[in-house]
Amino acid sequence: MDLSTLFSANVLLLSIFAICFLAISLQTSPRAHWLSWAAANTLLASSLICFALSSMLPPLVAYLLPNTLLLLGFGCHWHAARLLADMPSKLSNVVAPAFAYGIVAGCAYLLSNYALAYMASNVVFTLLSVATITVYASRPFRGLISNIGLILAFFFLAAEGVLRTVHGLVSGGPQGPGMIDDLIVDIHLMCALVFVSLTGAFSLALSFELVANRNREAARRDPLTGAFNRREFQTRLESLLQETQKDDFGLVHFDLDHFKQVNDRFGHVAGDEALVKVCSEVKAHLRQNDCFARLGGEEFAVLLPSISRENAFRVADRLRERISDLRFEFAPQDFNLTASAGVYHGDGSQLPSAELLKTVDESLYLSKRTGRNRVSVVEKVSGAIPAEPLRAAQE
Repeated sequence: MDLSTLFSANVLLLSIFAICFLAISLQTSPRAHWLSWAAANTLLASSLICFALSSMLPPLVAYLLPNTLLLLGFGCHWHAARLLADMPSKLSNVVAPAFAYGIVAGCAYLLSNYALAYMASNVVFTLLSVATITVYASRPFRGLISNIGLILAFFFLAAEGVLRTVHGLVSGGPQGPGMIDDLIVDIHLMCALVFVSLTGAFSLALSFELVANRNREAARRDPLTGAFNRREFQTRLESLLQETQKDDFGLVHFDLDHFKQVNDRFGHVAGDEALVKVCSEVKAHLRQNDCFARLGGEEFAVLLPSISRENAFRVADRLRERISDLRFEFAPQDFNLTASAGVYHGDGSQLPSAELLKTVDESLYLSKRTGRNRVSVVEKVSGAIPAEPLRAAQE
């Protein structure tokens, strides 16, 4: 392709993606990253137009504007990546790289040193690409596929930035505003065309992949408390029971004593607040691979893979204590909730999940019958005994 065709192809593709991202932003929420992507493509297209028309622009404008727009565009890419990853990001992330370049370029203009400005733009450009790669390689995107395409796109761009820096050192940089007019410009524009295609396609794919993941995660969660729901708990339990090489696991089934009184006395909003606070406290004291689920109402269960009998009891009793120690803004200081629990420990051999849940449920109600605010441990499938230490009921 000749130079004008490459410029036109890049500008056209950037414009198409900018319009696409803008249109999506009008129909979806959150929309900030879509707007940032639209702005990035618009600024990059404007930059290329300025580079192509640099001979027709006033010298100072041709000297400062194209690279400033270019760096603002890549600042928007970095900003969008951080927004998508739920990282803190401000508009200063967009402006700061271009501002830093502007200071160096202004000094270079006063000194008539075009090579200095060229080197500064490439160094900032490379650093922005590396920063964006770091975001797309961060934890929020792990396990996804589309972010790999974006990492590769910015990696090639960072590599090109390094090559341009080396080229500027070897060639002495441009002798005036605009691009260095030699054969390497064709390579730069071809790389740009590949980059625009990759970032446009994989940005769309990544955003919708994240939405799909969030929808799948939402289907596994209780919408009020964020704990897993009964269906996810049942799936995890069945998976443990079907393992060929089984480790002993713990199953804690508990509910909140006399919780109906909270709703009756303080209202359902207060009841929801209490459930959220209880679940937050429980989750804070479990391991990452434990499964904590809200089975319904004020009824909960915790699946504890690969745990000893003593530790399974300790977990249940610690959760009971933590719940009892909670205080609530809607209630007097002397008000507290208590929990009664039943615990199963074993490998679940030849035991259907329904029978296991029934047995643990019986041990839970044994705790209630013997005074509440205590833990009972299943001694065998057909029964349970109250476990020490026991705390007096607080009703």
